[in-house]
Amino acid sequence: MSGTRPKTFLAGAALVWRWQRLVWWIFAVTLIFGFLSTQGMVDRASGTLNHSLASRRLVDGWDLSALIELGQLQNSPIEFQGPTATHFSVVFAIFMLFVTGGILATYVRDEKPQTAPFFEGCGHYFWRFVRLLIYFAIVLLPIGAIGAGVGALYDHIEQVSISPFPAVYFFVTSSAVILLLLAIVRLWFDMAEIVAVADDETRMHKALRHAARVLWHNFFSLLWLYLRIAIIGLLLFAIGLRVWMMNLSPQSNILAFLLSQLMILVWIGTRLWQRGSEALWYREYAQTGVNEPVWTPTPSLITSSVATNPES
Repeated sequence: MSGTRPKTFLAGAALVWRWQRLVWWIFAVTLIFGFLSTQGMVDRASGTLNHSLASRRLVDGWDLSALIELGQLQNSPIEFQGPTATHFSVVFAIFMLFVTGGILATYVRDEKPQTAPFFEGCGHYFWRFVRLLIYFAIVLLPIGAIGAGVGALYDHIEQVSISPFPAVYFFVTSSAVILLLLAIVRLWFDMAEIVAVADDETRMHKALRHAARVLWHNFFSLLWLYLRIAIIGLLLFAIGLRVWMMNLSPQSNILAFLLSQLMILVWIGTRLWQRGSEALWYREYAQTGVNEPVWTPTPSLITSSVATNPES
């Protein structure tokens, strides 16, 4: 396949819109987990601020000195609860790893996500995706080593160079290269998950090899499909952040909350847009090139009657 079919990019967005209940479901889980992870800090802060007139300095605006004074109190009411936030982050990561199988099965089949088949797909692929996650962590090790080497080299250039510009140029260039490598690795493992779902591949090393071959022969089309959606998501997120910083008054707490949740919703939607477009792309690739069957969680039983001639 020489290039991405023009309809794949927009068809992926249409697929996400058609089964948008998946987006809303993930958004609801993030909202619940976000609420639970901040309850400890809210309870401690409310015990202090609910009985202080100085709280108006934070409710009606953003007073940095008031925030510093609050942080210096003995009970530390605004101390960040690292363990609690980390626990909920890990639980959410496991949740997303679990539901990814059902989401991809829905996108590959393009069928309404019924409860039983959806969760059957989630369980069917969960341990396969756990193995892929282990492979993903192993692949990230050399990229992390490259990042550490880039950081050390940046410090050396900054020390020996008279002008600050060489260090800045080196940092920008190396960061762009590392981000591109991370995007390629992410796309590679995305396609491996698609292969595991579409072909019902049980051996993840084989799925990775097949995904690598597909990515190698369709590198620019797949990378451009992936990056276009990522760029759109970043632009929408940046626009929301700018509106939050420039156009909302400090007293607009409700609007700020709604805008922040809209930004999270857009982020989830664009990520699922990537997965939907990848699923559609591979489905067309399989139909035109590989022609392998797609797994269905509830296969129908096919029976045939055989007529027999008693005289034979």
